[in-house]
Amino acid sequence: MMGLKVTNPGGKTWYGAKIEVDLVLKAGTYRFTNFHPKGYGVQITGEVSGGDGGSPATNTINIFNLSKAHEKLFKAKGHIVVKAGGYDIFGTIAVGNITKVSPEAIDGEDKSIAITFVAGKNYAKNKKIYNPYSGSKKVKHSYKTSSGKTISWTTSKKKNINIRFKKGSKAKTIIQRISREAGIPIAVLHLKKNKVYKKGYTLSSKPETAIKDIVKDCKSKLQYRMDDIIIDYDEKPTLFQTHLYFTLKNGLVNKPTLSDEDGKAPTWTVVTYLNPLVFNGSVFYVGENIKSLVRVKTYTHSLDDMQTSCEVVLV
Repeated sequence: MMGLKVTNPGGKTWYGAKIEVDLVLKAGTYRFTNFHPKGYGVQITGEVSGGDGGSPATNTINIFNLSKAHEKLFKAKGHIVVKAGGYDIFGTIAVGNITKVSPEAIDGEDKSIAITFVAGKNYAKNKKIYNPYSGSKKVKHSYKTSSGKTISWTTSKKKNINIRFKKGSKAKTIIQRISREAGIPIAVLHLKKNKVYKKGYTLSSKPETAIKDIVKDCKSKLQYRMDDIIIDYDEKPTLFQTHLYFTLKNGLVNKPTLSDEDGKAPTWTVVTYLNPLVFNGSVFYVGENIKSLVRVKTYTHSLDDMQTSCEVVLV
């Protein structure tokens, strides 16, 4: 595969096996690659996956034969950037924070560490948020004396008040407020329908759950791309949205296959040589079997065979 030199119409080489892992720490950035002369020329394997399911993806990669000093650099909470692709079609395929580093494994003369990371922060466990101007409620207390007299008094007790939005509030305004109060950054916010809540809206669930519910009301979708949260909806794109036109001579590993299960919308599986422009939501044209524009629902970049397998739907 390393010797294969087929190019796309722009003259760029599709194929190759370049992989790079950048470990970003306060002390600086450490770069590990599988190619020379730059980097360390180490072996890097694993998979990077993603999809439109609305949760951040968890992935694991393996790096072989690092020095002890370099192994110790990889720790939980460290930030990594994974890049891969062909000789010219090369770019970022994953960004995230390390959650686990498995102990060194030894296989013959090779040793490796497995690095697990999450592409973005998981906000599902964020605590419920309340109005910052939460008030107080009156609490009545009483007791009877030995003589039978009842003594009563009242105190104030802090009360958490749900965030409420007035009648006629729009979905985008509500999402932006919840995002700001809960610390959930949203990189893109495009709603197909900016729903008006005629009776107002009360935040009665956890912030991420509330945002997802509102997005659904607006006929849109929340998904993670790299480490960003994207709120968008499917539009019919132009052919040149991603400038990708796949055929067996340009990027496809084999002909696409159709999955047409009863009761489910038909989907196609497309396998390309690893391409960083293929990720959830991306749109491209497939010139074999499908002969149409498609949109990616889920994808897996394999660093072992430098291929990308993706489930796509017709646009």
